[in-house]
Amino acid sequence: MGTAAVTFLPDGQYVALPRAPRTWVDAGPGVLGDGLRAPLVTGDASAGVLWHRQRPFFQGIQTAAQSIATSAMTPVTGLAEIIDNYSGHSDTTNTGRYYVPATRSNTTGGDWYLCSGYVPFNSSGSTANVFIAGLRDTGGTTMEGGKIPGGVGHVVDTMAIDLLQMNGNSGGNGDYVELMAYQTTGAAVNTLVAGKTPSLTVRWVAVDQAWTGAFTPALPSSPHVWTDADVWAGSATGGGKVPANTEVRDLLRFLHNPPIARVTAQGTAQTIPTGATWTSVNWTTTGKTVDNYGGWNVANPSRYTAQRAGLYLVAGLASVAEASPWAGYRAVRLQQTFAAGGTQAYAGWTTLPQTAGGTGTAIYATGLIRMAAGDYVETQMQHTQGAALTLNNLANNSSRMIAVWMAK
Repeated sequence: MGTAAVTFLPDGQYVALPRAPRTWVDAGPGVLGDGLRAPLVTGDASAGVLWHRQRPFFQGIQTAAQSIATSAMTPVTGLAEIIDNYSGHSDTTNTGRYYVPATRSNTTGGDWYLCSGYVPFNSSGSTANVFIAGLRDTGGTTMEGGKIPGGVGHVVDTMAIDLLQMNGNSGGNGDYVELMAYQTTGAAVNTLVAGKTPSLTVRWVAVDQAWTGAFTPALPSSPHVWTDADVWAGSATGGGKVPANTEVRDLLRFLHNPPIARVTAQGTAQTIPTGATWTSVNWTTTGKTVDNYGGWNVANPSRYTAQRAGLYLVAGLASVAEASPWAGYRAVRLQQTFAAGGTQAYAGWTTLPQTAGGTGTAIYATGLIRMAAGDYVETQMQHTQGAALTLNNLANNSSRMIAVWMAK
């Protein structure tokens, strides 16, 4: 699969998914300590550093137009690799799929991947038609993303972005992700590959939370700058000692397991009132898939609160059912509220409603948002239907928000 080389250590060993660095113990008086042996450094430090310098990353684009049948969720195929550093994609077989790398034997659910896809349809359709992009995990149910009507007098573009938990195996036939497309014009519609083209991007972001060694450590400080007089220690400090636990272990544990969250409105009965007022979308306990640092809680159901400072990728999807007579517009945004006071809004999509069928409208707001610990972000919607709209609340068709810590 693929053409790119994978990462190897200087001694030729393949870099597998990283393990949790051990906790180093200082030797007591008169006791021989656990030596800093080369195999331990290789597994606990070198492999982890190399992994995070080149995490699994795939990006592919479609180079030839594909016919998307009407009213059928269709995998987008024929992806040509731009990058595939762990060789999870095949140029000749199942060309729309990206297979994730082999995971640890004690992983039960799989690691977390940030997946995004974009589909331009070579059709303008009408507002009675809907165009959908989605993501499908290993042939299962498609998680629907953007759902927008036609009738814009130009090609229709839509996208999907989500956090998926996937588990690979050493045979290369583990979990995979596909970009999906759907349209209801009543006839087949081609994808567009001139000037813009369908694309799929997949990036590893965090370990499985069931993995032994998954921690939620504090945001680590910058590593120590070594001097000739420094002495390597376990946890001891003072007298020129540099503790391995804070300099290596905690830093790698955080990079293995940065803050991520995926919450949805699955099972909600929330309605969004009509008018120019922005309404925050509430997330449910049923819809919470991952939240490794506890940034969401039922007491403030619309909020994801940063537990660690940093730059976050946030994507919010507002998905509503439509009802006749269709009127006005639909809009979505992200709003950050600062722990120190004040707010900042980040604009998202605005669209007309779909005017036929039962699929509804779903629109995104995405942004890179720098948050201090205690800041929170919400997905908000407004519309001018003239009456309240009900949120879609199925497992594969509901409002959702993801947050991924990207950098300090």
